[in-house]
Amino acid sequence: MIKPFCKFYLFILISITVFTVALFTSCNESGEAETTEKEIYVWSHNDYEQERPLFKALELGFQMIEADIHLIDGALRVTHDHPENPEEISVLEDQYIKPLVEIIRQNNGVVLPESTVPFYLVIDVKTEAEASFHALMEVLEPYRNYFTRLENGEWIKGPIRLLISGNRPQLSTDDTDRMAFIDGRLPDIGRGLPNDLYPIISDNWRSHFTWNGDGDISPEEFEKLQTIVSEVHDEGKIIRFWATPDKKEVWDVLLSAGVDVINVDDLEKMRNYLDGAL
Repeated sequence: MIKPFCKFYLFILISITVFTVALFTSCNESGEAETTEKEIYVWSHNDYEQERPLFKALELGFQMIEADIHLIDGALRVTHDHPENPEEISVLEDQYIKPLVEIIRQNNGVVLPESTVPFYLVIDVKTEAEASFHALMEVLEPYRNYFTRLENGEWIKGPIRLLISGNRPQLSTDDTDRMAFIDGRLPDIGRGLPNDLYPIISDNWRSHFTWNGDGDISPEEFEKLQTIVSEVHDEGKIIRFWATPDKKEVWDVLLSAGVDVINVDDLEKMRNYLDGAL
């Protein structure tokens, strides 16, 4: 069981699409808890498997939406595994890009009008990195004005940030034209990678922790989690773990340790959690 020097309290303050976490994790000289507030992201993991891909996550106010892609015969198919009948699988442009563009037009240039944090479209590449990325850039070129991008060495803000995960291409910090960010891994910490290329660090929860939400997390594992989060934050990056159970107990611990991005499969359960219904 975690035994902090002062009591720990966690409150979720909701404003439609932006989730502010008030963490009472430190004590003043009199021993009273002090408040630190931070905004968190909710990552719709394997979003295409939802009953209503893209739209459900947006209606619930979630700011990171993940689509897995396979490059098959020149088309980017949205699926986790290589399909037996690729022609039956939706392509990225139809399932995500065109609907997002229409949403942005309807919302006067933004994806989530109430949000103050950037919206990320996460592309998890399942096929060969470089070829898939090249095909992705060709698909997105007609829509480049909707993405935050580097043009002639100058950043231009758009309503969507493109984050590449999975099989990631080799992008250079010397590039003067770029329309993508890279989802980093824990071994990338300490390498001096710039935040305007690697803004996020993601890693597999099960590779570092044994706790699955049953009972209390051990003091040793909680301390390890806090250390990892601190190392990521010291570089000005934010952190996510995938393969975390969709449990209130897990979400409580992640938020108390300062994790910025909560990876979620059960979107409605997370919405209820944020609304205080769990």
